[in-house]
Amino acid sequence: MLTANGSARNVSLRDQLRAHTHQQHERLHEHGCFLALFNQNLSLGDYRDLIVRLYGFYQPLDRAIGRAISCGAACTAGYDYAERAGYLAQDLTDLGLSAEAIEESPRCSEAFDIVSPASLGGILYVIEGATLGGARIDRAARRLLAREDQAGRRFWSWCRAVGGSRWPMTNRYLEDLEAEGRAVSDLKKGARDTFRLLGDWLSPLDRSHPLADAKLP
Repeated sequence: MLTANGSARNVSLRDQLRAHTHQQHERLHEHGCFLALFNQNLSLGDYRDLIVRLYGFYQPLDRAIGRAISCGAACTAGYDYAERAGYLAQDLTDLGLSAEAIEESPRCSEAFDIVSPASLGGILYVIEGATLGGARIDRAARRLLAREDQAGRRFWSWCRAVGGSRWPMTNRYLEDLEAEGRAVSDLKKGARDTFRLLGDWLSPLDRSHPLADAKLP
């Protein structure tokens, strides 16, 4: 990229990923389910459906990321991945789902296709960045559930508690990848695919979206 005087300016990997995924990020921000939650117009049933879908997204994604890390990815800069699905499973139990119902809930199997050691940094940019929004969502979920304990919102509460430390850790990891000269195209694809996949996976819940009338798998 060039500055106003025509000289070259280095653009960080994080800034490149942000620019590359801007539209997909905005699409998630405008998802009707989250807007309804913030406006306190979301029913408890729809909130539970949201947690079901998020569990179905993160359960295979956690496994795929663990597989990529076991192949030697994300071992630099002190990065340590933390699985998300367990918190969401606890929330579903709190919200009245049986262990059998949780086990039989739909899974986003495409998560296995987008995760690789080469794309992992871009994927982590998305899902670790998402923890930063957990504080706002946690406050909205607390009002919706009308209870002081964390039951039904353990995932959001965890995001709120750890986002301030996990995001800097992720940035250090991205800086390390940049210093190593990792292929930016693979990282961009990982980030873009993650936003796209999550948006598509949540689209049946969006009452303002044409896919809202589609049946959940």
